Amino acid sequence: MEQSLKLTLREAASICHINLKTAFLWRHRFLMAQAGQNQDKLSGIIEVDEFFLAYSEKGNKKLVSDRKARKRGANIDKRTKAGQVVVLLSIDRSNHMINPILSADNTAEISANLAPHLTENSVLCSDGSWAYVTIAKKANCDHKRLVNGKKRVLDKVYHIQTVNGAIAHFKGWINGKMKGVATKYLSHYLAWFKETYAKLDFQQILRAAYG
Repeated sequence: MEQSLKLTLREAASICHINLKTAFLWRHRFLMAQAGQNQDKLSGIIEVDEFFLAYSEKGNKKLVSDRKARKRGANIDKRTKAGQVVVLLSIDRSNHMINPILSADNTAEISANLAPHLTENSVLCSDGSWAYVTIAKKANCDHKRLVNGKKRVLDKVYHIQTVNGAIAHFKGWINGKMKGVATKYLSHYLAWFKETYAKLDFQQILRAAYG
């Protein structure tokens, strides 16, 4: 139930009649097994984009990094990538998805995390970033470049609205329902989102958790 409803810890603890600490441990036991497992092959029409989340040490009584504490909900400086975590999200029209956390927002890092998952002769749809031009060429994929301010849909079928919708959904869930998550657990929540987006049933989730 928790997987499909994306419950907060307090909600899950109340439904399962367990304490908050047990709910936290159970949640992350299941999510840890899937975290970082971006093994899907993407094919057909593939959409891709990156997005940024504020670095968070939520739950820590003492900050590990040298930055000053930020009040929950306070804005970060979006003009700089400092203090932000970059995530690559790519999805095809069959709902196969990868969502790795990148160590840097550059062509080499994007290519290392995206190229191995691209099926040859697919169509890669991206924003105006030149990084994807290079990646699509090396993967022997056609490339549709949706540049901001110009056409949002090419040939009535090529767009990045699906991936942008998924990103908006994830960010709304994390920053709204969950009121932010610690960066050290971000891969767990990305795995959770991927599983629910793919509409896995409970037995599939249990098999995924226990291998």
